[in-house]
Amino acid sequence: MTQETLDGAGSSGSAPDVVPDAATSTEGKPHAVSLRAVGYALLGVTVLLNVVSMAVPALIDHPLTTNRGEIQNYLDVFVEGNLPTWWSTGLLVVGAVLYGVVASVAWAASRRDAWAWTCGAVLLGLMSLDDHTQLHERLDRIGRAVATFDGFPFYWLIPGVLAGAVVAAGMVYLGVRLRGRTRAGVLGGCALLLWSALGMEAVQGLWIAAGESGPLYVLTYHVEELGENLGVLLMAAAAVWALRIERRDGATVLRYRGAAGR
Repeated sequence: MTQETLDGAGSSGSAPDVVPDAATSTEGKPHAVSLRAVGYALLGVTVLLNVVSMAVPALIDHPLTTNRGEIQNYLDVFVEGNLPTWWSTGLLVVGAVLYGVVASVAWAASRRDAWAWTCGAVLLGLMSLDDHTQLHERLDRIGRAVATFDGFPFYWLIPGVLAGAVVAAGMVYLGVRLRGRTRAGVLGGCALLLWSALGMEAVQGLWIAAGESGPLYVLTYHVEELGENLGVLLMAAAAVWALRIERRDGATVLRYRGAAGR
């Protein structure tokens, strides 16, 4: 058989299998997965709910949207047991789950780190329970029992400061084991959350004690609720930053970044 015949058979027949070059092939190599788009989506919904809460009663003059109408109550971030409350609780639950995932992944690398992340998961879970069951509102009786002044409407802040100290201590315990943006996310998010939940709520109480219930008061409690949610989102982002998420051969692999990548 001549060389031309062989060449003709190769050109007219089916193409031979191509063996990839081991130096250039990406098959089987892991590639990092980014959750940035998910984070931006959560941030967008959080801000949107806050804006809608202010805009609906301000722009739509209807019995359902003003003077504590049903639509206003359903959308107002100041009201418990409605759409914004569901969203806030969900963010806390997501954060608790993420911290639990990091704890389980970190167990093989550092058990001390794993226990610290577990502590954060428990605290976020308890805060979600508080948000859903309005536990902090029920602390008013305790606050009124120890308060010696009148005119301040948020007595739950008195025992709430103690609860906030417990949360801060737990997050600091986690934060000191971290570095870089992961540490900044945990500590910065916790600080923003507690300042919004306690500090801005105290400012609201002072406004009410001074007889202010107009636009300034409304703006204050919207800033409070937005700050709380942004703090939780920042803490959740820290958990994502503590992991390296890879896709390899159709499977998702989670790796704890450890001291070198934090």
